Amino acid sequence: MRNFGITIIWLLLAGSLPVSAVDFATKRLQSIAKCLSLPGIERLNNQTSYDYKYRNRTLAVHANRYGEIDHIGLALFPEEMKALVPSPVYNFLERNLLERQLTKLDEELQFRMKNDHLTFVVGQPSTVLSFNGTEQFAEEHIDLKHYRVTWTRDGREVLKISFDMDIEMLSGCNSIELEDLFIRRLKRQQPLKTEGDIDFLPEKGNEFVAEGDTFHIREMRNDLYFERKGGKEWQLTNSPAAPSKTLSNMMLSTQFPASPTVRLAVDKYGYKTDSLTLPYRNLLSLAIEDGCTPYFGIKERTEDGGYTGTLILVNRLGGYVHMLAVEVPAETLRNSGEGTISGRLYVYIPMHNVSDKFFQRSTNPKPAKPKKKKTIIKE
Repeated sequence: MRNFGITIIWLLLAGSLPVSAVDFATKRLQSIAKCLSLPGIERLNNQTSYDYKYRNRTLAVHANRYGEIDHIGLALFPEEMKALVPSPVYNFLERNLLERQLTKLDEELQFRMKNDHLTFVVGQPSTVLSFNGTEQFAEEHIDLKHYRVTWTRDGREVLKISFDMDIEMLSGCNSIELEDLFIRRLKRQQPLKTEGDIDFLPEKGNEFVAEGDTFHIREMRNDLYFERKGGKEWQLTNSPAAPSKTLSNMMLSTQFPASPTVRLAVDKYGYKTDSLTLPYRNLLSLAIEDGCTPYFGIKERTEDGGYTGTLILVNRLGGYVHMLAVEVPAETLRNSGEGTISGRLYVYIPMHNVSDKFFQRSTNPKPAKPKKKKTIIKE
């Protein structure tokens, strides 16, 4: 009986653990949790729970594989939809529209929300509480710039919101927390397990260029170079005899056979720097998992036969880029990518308020305007 009583007490305590005893991915989520009753939240692990409610609305609460709560919001979008058409707007809208219902939300967060570049064109925050499940959701965006989302019911717009593609607003983190979060995730990152970089390779020939596209200037490209010998299978070019092609493949592809070690200096807010040493493929994998497209441009060839260049990781749906200024010694290229490289990394550079001329050189033509894209999905 004594052991049974201890067990009951333990269960009761576990169901009412203070928020401070739970791990949260961001400070903002911790503040939201303080406003809600979420018993047992600490037991979530790599899963989404729909067991919690707020004002009779189901909440979506997710914990990552490290047991950190990395999302709390109104359950507005099914998991199938999030997987079918990935977008950062889902979690943002679920969290933001929940925050706007919370009267006890931290004053600092209330102030930040009032200053967000977000407009309710049709409806108001409380409109979401009247949803009955028959609404259709549509999302329009201009890459790196702006979003507009609309819910309609019976052909009539019931809620329309327009907002900047601002990563601080979308993530709920300021620049300092974004940097710290990126570094924490990078230390945990494992290489991507993907099948390949492209769907098509020709049946004939010994050399092939899988042409990609450019980012603002023609030198910043993501072409991949392939070769084969003796009729064998195509392989990404990795040869001391073709250093520039090898370098591009190494910087752009998670399938490159070698993974050099990168000595990384992460440039942070306030003139601070964090130093990391890790496989370069881990950095590339993390960015690609987050939806970034890599572009690389060679800057110059050094006296010892090495190269300097710039890697830009573009997140068109998040409105930001990461930028890595990299130095690759000749020895690493002579060893087919085995060795070390060094670089300085700048993360989460916002692009929603940056002119296209930022990346423009006077000798290059004016870049094409970003295309407007639209997605319509019935919940």
